[in-house]
Amino acid sequence: MKNLKSEILETNITKMVLLSIAFTIAMVALASSASAAAPEPSYGTAVVDGKYIEWDLGADHFADMHEAYNANKDVLSKLYLRYNCSAKVMYVLVLRVPPYEVQPTADDAWVRIDSAEGAPVVSGTTGNDGIPPDFEWVKNDTGTIIGYEASFPLEPGTHTIGAHIQIQPGRTSGTIDKQIPLVINCQQREELTVSKTAITSYTRTHNWDITKSVTTKNGYTHEGFPKIWLYIDGRGNETATWTVDVKHKGCEDSDFDVSGVITIENTGDLPANITDISDVLGETGIQVTVSGIELPYTLPAGETLELRYSQAVDSMIDGSNDVTVTTERDNYDASAEIVWSETPTTENYKTINVVDFSDLFGEQTLGTVTAPENAQFTYSKDFAWEDYGKDAGGDYVYNNEATIVETGDSDDATLKVNVQSYMYETAYAKGDGATCFIPTFKNWGWTNLISPGTYEMDLWAGAAQCDTSKGTLVGSVTVTYGSDGYVTADYNVGTPYILEETHVYAGYEMFPMDKKGNPTVAPGAYSNASPFDGRDVYVIAHAVVGIPDPNFGPE
Repeated sequence: MKNLKSEILETNITKMVLLSIAFTIAMVALASSASAAAPEPSYGTAVVDGKYIEWDLGADHFADMHEAYNANKDVLSKLYLRYNCSAKVMYVLVLRVPPYEVQPTADDAWVRIDSAEGAPVVSGTTGNDGIPPDFEWVKNDTGTIIGYEASFPLEPGTHTIGAHIQIQPGRTSGTIDKQIPLVINCQQREELTVSKTAITSYTRTHNWDITKSVTTKNGYTHEGFPKIWLYIDGRGNETATWTVDVKHKGCEDSDFDVSGVITIENTGDLPANITDISDVLGETGIQVTVSGIELPYTLPAGETLELRYSQAVDSMIDGSNDVTVTTERDNYDASAEIVWSETPTTENYKTINVVDFSDLFGEQTLGTVTAPENAQFTYSKDFAWEDYGKDAGGDYVYNNEATIVETGDSDDATLKVNVQSYMYETAYAKGDGATCFIPTFKNWGWTNLISPGTYEMDLWAGAAQCDTSKGTLVGSVTVTYGSDGYVTADYNVGTPYILEETHVYAGYEMFPMDKKGNPTVAPGAYSNASPFDGRDVYVIAHAVVGIPDPNFGPE
């Protein structure tokens, strides 16, 4: 009996050991099975547009692609996956591994699901119309093809996936053994995809300087202004030249601003309760105010929220613009580098127009100037006494202003012009043996007794008291007493003098008579009583003569 119990006990112990060993083997097998479970893709969405900026090459990496599907050979490219549970769409990104180059053959770029040899669900021949399946080659900044993006409908669950691309020269690059496991598990979860832009803007204002001057050939000035003296005889006729200098004086940048859009897409399965949005600008940590939302805010699954911001800054700050979206479950980040263009958003006064306002020329457009160039405008005018004439003597002031239309900056230049005038004097002809009006009359002048014949008499102006040393010889008078009894007087006045009025008396009496019969020398009472009978007659030849102002000219 004792031996039987002993045998039973030994048997039970043996069974327990065997059960323990079996349990251990089962656990190891289970652990091995779990460790070999098919990997899952990232969950989210993408855009098949030939750009992969939205892809996270770390988090979205799914598998390496080896030459000839052989795990022992080189990795020539890599496979990235992202699955959208709401749309039931798989997004694929395949990129070559540098330095290998893609051989972009449409039939050799494909993805197969659940079949190593069946028809691809998407390939380089699929095209891209925005409705999955779609395919687009991916290019780098130089335009070289470095891979492809694709999308296709796919139900959640357990699958196998194979991807392929051709690498130069004719090397196959694909997933190991053509198909690898894939599990899509669309359990409900919160997931936000956050992106943002940072658009910089600023204003550049160009500064200008304008100066104007006028110069004359002879260089006379008066009270600090250039001056021209125009003489009756033509002396002083000259040219004035105006010069307008426009200089670029650099520029100033202002009104710096960083603005953009924060895009929050609910790519998960649950509504996301957003409790905070923190947007920080630049290395100095400027807190940016985001407009268009009141917190807390519930963003339904599949919906997208766009928020705008604009922040004025003092200068071209460096760094990035970082946003953190906080929900009840998680934090989601996005960042955009702050990049300032060399070309300003708004540029004031880069090109300016220069106009001129003048008493002489009216309004004239001189031209345009574009920064950073300088410019000089010149124009001239000839001045001559003849342009004014005998009735326009005097002082003239010509103002002239040049203006930059856009800025209103201006400068002026003033030119003075003096035009010589005539001084008008009484003049009388004086022949040989002439008799002075004085002392018979207070006025000076001469009466000349002549017989038939021709006489050349001097014409004196301003000879007070009949003193020719006080007067000016301005010409002559040719007096003719003809055989027909007629007396004529021809005045000969040359440059620079002018003859303004003439009065001639010819009669038997020494002086003419006024209306009362009294002798007079008033020119208004002169008359010519021709014809005469050959007896001697008296002749008075009176004139008003213009004499150039003798005091005219610079001191």
